[in-house]
Amino acid sequence: MADSASSVSTKTPESRQARAERAKRWRERFAKDDFSGDALKEVVNDLIKSKQYEEVIACLEQAILAGQLTEAGNGWIHEVLALSMETAGRPKSEIERVLMSSQDLIDGNPDSMMRLAEYLTRFDRFDRAIELYRQASYLSPGRPEPFIRALELARRSGNVEAVVWCAPEVVSYAWGKDREALRRSAEQAASDAIQKLTKEGKISKALQLQEAMRKARGLDLVVRLEWNGQGDLDLLVEEPTGTICSMEKPFTAAGGAFVHDGYGPNGANCYDEYVCPSAIQGEYRLRVRHIRGEIVAKRARLIITRGKNTDHEETETQTVILGKADAIVRISLANGRRLAADAIVPTPVKQTGRRGAAGAAIMSQISPNPVGVIPNVGTGGAVGYQPVISVISEGVAMNALATVSGDRRYVRINANPSFTSITDVFTFSFVR
Repeated sequence: MADSASSVSTKTPESRQARAERAKRWRERFAKDDFSGDALKEVVNDLIKSKQYEEVIACLEQAILAGQLTEAGNGWIHEVLALSMETAGRPKSEIERVLMSSQDLIDGNPDSMMRLAEYLTRFDRFDRAIELYRQASYLSPGRPEPFIRALELARRSGNVEAVVWCAPEVVSYAWGKDREALRRSAEQAASDAIQKLTKEGKISKALQLQEAMRKARGLDLVVRLEWNGQGDLDLLVEEPTGTICSMEKPFTAAGGAFVHDGYGPNGANCYDEYVCPSAIQGEYRLRVRHIRGEIVAKRARLIITRGKNTDHEETETQTVILGKADAIVRISLANGRRLAADAIVPTPVKQTGRRGAAGAAIMSQISPNPVGVIPNVGTGGAVGYQPVISVISEGVAMNALATVSGDRRYVRINANPSFTSITDVFTFSFVR
């Protein structure tokens, strides 16, 4: 394996004449033969199996010139071409040019932009990748993924300008236990960037970032439900869009986050909390549900804070009388910063689009590395391989959590069903 990787990286580039002759042969073949449907995939697949990567490059370059990109299902061509060029030892500048040319096929598609950005990261083109994430954020402003991924690249590459752009956005999104690490990372990145800008004499830029981070820490709406006693209450928040944020659905498309679900008898744990950093203006319905156990005086407190951590912060407290039915409290928010049009459900980037499974299967054969193997390069230059086994579930699953009350009289069962399906699987293997 070490010899294979070494041979790829040290291979002598072909002469211009040899490339021209190979290109001519494939140009003549495309003019004569029919490469419609799966014919091109079969040809490329055979060439890859025999490790004729220069032939793959020439074939796909002529396929592009012959208009093969207009054929349905041929969206894989650019990526296979880039991988073949990498394996053949072509300069990174050439590979990057191929990847960037694929933008013609993904304009207006933020998911495709983010896939391309991830691919460019492999070639250490961090600035180009960050720019693609920036474009994706403009096209889909309610999604946090472009900012989160750009922040990671900005910290790796020392791109201060990118930190100024994305760190405040990450902070404005990262509330709740599951997102605490993201928030800390953004705060640290911003702090480092401010120090660097100050040392370079860019005081106005540093102050601009400080102000942006201060605004990002602001929370449009915070609702905290508190009580005393052995029992358990649940808070459910119905947002103006109709979405309901609760323990069962802790993150909503309207920006809400359910950050704490408490229960008795420990007084320090007797609270539920809802946070919406960037909220939609309108009416919010707060539903208080008595789950079990005794609550002191059968009353609870709702502490509602608007504009937390801002200059216009205001707090009100309402007493809730508990009964058999849910108690409902209506509140209004006039200064929400989120537009209803920005309310979307952030989803992981999926491998979809024009290339399909067949193209991915071709790509998986390009590298001499075995599929599903991560190369580990030591200080001595030797290359070792560590197998990676990924278990992917499909179907219906049920998770249940039983919580016994302090007096051992009640058991609370939280059931969480999940439905998963595998639509496609893509494997990427490469040699550095």
